[in-house]
Amino acid sequence: MHITPEISACSVALLGQFNPAIFHPAWLHGKGIEEEASQINGEVLTHGQIAQFSIDTRSYFVQPERFQLETVTAPWVKILDITTKIFGEFLHHTPVSAVGINRIAHFKLPSLSSRTKLGRLLAPIEPWGDFGQRMESSDDSLVGGLQSLTMRQMSTLDGHAWETSVTIEPSVRIAANTGVYMQVNAHHVLSGSTLGQGSEDAMALLGSRFDGAVNDADKTIHTIMRRS
Repeated sequence: MHITPEISACSVALLGQFNPAIFHPAWLHGKGIEEEASQINGEVLTHGQIAQFSIDTRSYFVQPERFQLETVTAPWVKILDITTKIFGEFLHHTPVSAVGINRIAHFKLPSLSSRTKLGRLLAPIEPWGDFGQRMESSDDSLVGGLQSLTMRQMSTLDGHAWETSVTIEPSVRIAANTGVYMQVNAHHVLSGSTLGQGSEDAMALLGSRFDGAVNDADKTIHTIMRRS
């Protein structure tokens, strides 16, 4: 059974050397990257140490060592197009040392017991002995179990090493203790001759892996959630 998430998002993250002061809705609009200022949601914060603002359903967050662009609406490829346009056409001299592709979902389960059952499947309490048995209780407020579980996979694609981490936790955004949060992060660290040589290689890697990483993440997320 396919379970539809209550909240869904996808983001691209870059590590490197960035100038947050550059990133402003007016600059993005002037370069033809984003729409008119009427699409801006909330406050625009931008100076030498941080830039943070939202345009339409996309959120920008930039620090001197990190760039992140997130969207809460499909098609997810929109954030790839924007990122590669920024760093492929206008800021191509920006050193980028790592790229990340993140898929995020919050699910609402029918009950607390449903969430506990999923947690017991992924993190059994039996190996924990008496400590684990004390996680059981007839009082819902005293039921214990999985708080955060991260699994990591290492792989090589087209000669490039990728690390994929999957994290599952109770969701803090779904009411009544029935929510499950999942995040899948595919991460590649540039090395050797590609490190510190601008963003060209990073954008090529990001573009070649984005669709596959998102599809793999969705498959993993729904494989787990079908067990709930």
